[in-house]
Amino acid sequence: MSSDLARVAVIAGGLSNEREVSWRSGRRAQFALGQAGIDATLYDADESLLDRLTADHVEAAYLAVHGASGEDGSLQTALDLIGIPYVGSPPASCHLAWDKVVAKVLVERAGLRTPAWAAISARSFRELSPTQIVRSVLADLGLPVVVKPATSGSTLGMSLVSDAADLPAALVRCFTFGDVALIERYVAGRTVETVVVENAEGEPEALPPAEFANPGVSPFSFEARYSADLISIALPAPLTEDSAARVRHKAESVHRVLGLRDLSRTDVVVDADGVPWFLEAAISPGLTETSVLPLAAAEVGRPLGNLLGDLLAKAKRRGAGRA
Repeated sequence: MSSDLARVAVIAGGLSNEREVSWRSGRRAQFALGQAGIDATLYDADESLLDRLTADHVEAAYLAVHGASGEDGSLQTALDLIGIPYVGSPPASCHLAWDKVVAKVLVERAGLRTPAWAAISARSFRELSPTQIVRSVLADLGLPVVVKPATSGSTLGMSLVSDAADLPAALVRCFTFGDVALIERYVAGRTVETVVVENAEGEPEALPPAEFANPGVSPFSFEARYSADLISIALPAPLTEDSAARVRHKAESVHRVLGLRDLSRTDVVVDADGVPWFLEAAISPGLTETSVLPLAAAEVGRPLGNLLGDLLAKAKRRGAGRA
């Protein structure tokens, strides 16, 4: 790990629904970097951020901002404009991954499996016939289906619908978190998350996949996803050697297809035949106690602070505004 990092920023917070989770990730990153001997300052992603980063002559930044304000490419664009290098994907790739519909289209075109789906805008649902839309979706996808916002994270606005009568309410709830609802055919299996970290040559390498389960509670509960006493995590995921290899390969392929950089997380469901189905990709993996990145890094004997420090040093060498 490089030791020439003198002024490092960890950016967290922001104004999205995931602000508190972001602060937890940011504090974890700051602590881990401190353990690695890197003095990092924690910054809130507010109206004073850009001025503070410039005044403090920050050399590189780690972005722990979750939700739209940190993952749709806007923050990355702003940092590029003021010349602050950062860990993570460039703006265009952030846009591709943040929009789950766009990501699924690109993944499908690349020949990677993803559940059958439909996308409905809130405007279409209001102005056209909601009854006919629901009937058509059910005829095409069947039941059960998963409903989730096309642009959101952390299970916010997600529902598993097994009864046709529940689909309209699930769509309305989804629209409180985004303007477009993604409706996916439900694939039964293990929910597996895999973090990819690029090596020194810039090639994506998958860390051990982790299986997440919420025994006794909704599989899409925001509270359960971030409460260690409500979630079950198996790392490495209990998969066959062949299935685990397919999951790792899928995560690396998604990283390449979406043009992601430095690190990413790919979520899949592994069916009974061991086939991984792409669900979504994240450009800012969380760092909470129930997040896969710190757990997977520890599994391979790589301290989190060293991993983040290596990525920050790489970002500093790369400079700002370069893909």
